[in-house]
Amino acid sequence: MTDLPHFDLTVEPWILALGLDGVVHELNPIDVFARADELVSIGGELPTHGFALTRLLLAILHRAVEGPENRTDWAGLWNEPGLPVDAVARYLDRWRHRFDLFSADAPFLQVADLATAKGEFSGLEKLIADVPNGHPYFTTRAGRALRGIGFAEAARWLVHAHAFDPSGIKSGAVGDPRVKGGKGYPIGIAWAGNLGGVLVQGPTLRDTLLVNLLPYREEVLGLSWTEPDEDLPVWERPPLTATVERESTSPHGPADLYTWPSRRLRLQAGDRHVTGVLIANGDPLAVQDAFTFEPMTAWRKSQAQAKKLGRPLVYMPREHQVDRAFWRGLAALLPTGTAQRSSGADTLPPAVSEWLAVLQVHRLVPSTYVLRTRAVGVIYGSNNSVVDELIDDELSLSLAVLRSEHRALGLTAVDAVSAAEASVRALGGLARNLQEAGGGDGTGAADRAREQGFAALDAPFRQWVAGLGPDSDLVEVEERWHRQVRRVVRGLADELLQSSGPAAWRGRLVNQRHLDSALADVFFSTALVKAVPRAFAPTEQDPMELTKEPV
Repeated sequence: MTDLPHFDLTVEPWILALGLDGVVHELNPIDVFARADELVSIGGELPTHGFALTRLLLAILHRAVEGPENRTDWAGLWNEPGLPVDAVARYLDRWRHRFDLFSADAPFLQVADLATAKGEFSGLEKLIADVPNGHPYFTTRAGRALRGIGFAEAARWLVHAHAFDPSGIKSGAVGDPRVKGGKGYPIGIAWAGNLGGVLVQGPTLRDTLLVNLLPYREEVLGLSWTEPDEDLPVWERPPLTATVERESTSPHGPADLYTWPSRRLRLQAGDRHVTGVLIANGDPLAVQDAFTFEPMTAWRKSQAQAKKLGRPLVYMPREHQVDRAFWRGLAALLPTGTAQRSSGADTLPPAVSEWLAVLQVHRLVPSTYVLRTRAVGVIYGSNNSVVDELIDDELSLSLAVLRSEHRALGLTAVDAVSAAEASVRALGGLARNLQEAGGGDGTGAADRAREQGFAALDAPFRQWVAGLGPDSDLVEVEERWHRQVRRVVRGLADELLQSSGPAAWRGRLVNQRHLDSALADVFFSTALVKAVPRAFAPTEQDPMELTKEPV
């Protein structure tokens, strides 16, 4: 490698951050930490960039402060203005030689001499996830944009690849004993791609980084992290080679985890642009029972994995679903404490949710503090070898909702989700019955009605749950939600009834009983009363009046 360019990631601007002023800024890491009070969040070309780059910044911050060891250390950081910028600057200066994007010896997150037997590089569509491999016409990138990208953007995609690169056959790197016939056979998707990513965000980037800066020693979190001085990011270890650095082992802590080298990469640099990339297999990391070290995803019990591995209990990441709004999985976010985790619960919350509960219980952060819980993830297709969909959703919650020692407020929120889902099921049942009464099979109508129901309740629920706080009257807020659900879903039901047509009004025999639109409405009304019973209770203004559904 000769005449290599230099791009020092400690001083060059390459991280995109949204400011409180609504402007996107391109900054170097030190400026990000220095201006964190003026910034809202980290971003990039895709939502997943923000997740991967925020974790990278957290790795830097963990190492710069050499901790925090416990909640007392964390409180010291929280109570200081801003972030420890001087400590970050000293740390980055010490490791500056490992942050050169094109170093001849140890390029950042790359292997200097990575090569295939034929000495070839791939096109940038292998690196850039918004260019579907083999289907370049379904993207806004084409022509010159695919022939070369700037160094700053290439650095962002480099971090992203280690986090979210799909599975599939990779380039066969010389020196990797796993290569067969010049090919690197699949070892699975890059680490963060396995997760239903949960990133807790405060009103500023400063708060976001600190609330996600979990201490190494907090028993309720259930994390088996080592001591901070043993938790080394990839740039503090010997330069990577084509061979596996570590196999069948767990990360020592967050700095190790957030910089886990899932791939071996090498960027091909031209004149002020990156023009190609070589992506080979890196270090595998078992996803089963990774709740002992990964804090940013919820978990689900997997009987299939337990049977496969011959274990009594195995947990897998609880992935996001592209057709299911994040708020519908609220129950999986609520902290449970150590008791439920040790009892083999069906789901486990992210460790970061348990940490938020600790912050509130010990009054380190006010219970009225409002956080945005952001869901980020990738849906892969074709044996996990391509990116099909991206997940990016968020939900604002007061810290009190996540408190584990007094769970009534959180359970009220979960019950509200259940009420909405039961009401929408009732709406789907109405649509199915109306279509069957008119001569159809009802399946498609039910699915469309449920989609409409959840879409109509989406904004109202987000607004309702954001308003929950430690002083909320649980009966009053639940009644208010039930009445709102009733109004929305009843309105959609009336539209279905009005558009059902003469055939449904007359009805027909379905499963040996007569079914028409009037009877379908009776079934719906009965189900709606069961779903949101507080919507039908007497009001304070007229306690003698019992609100009735039309039949």
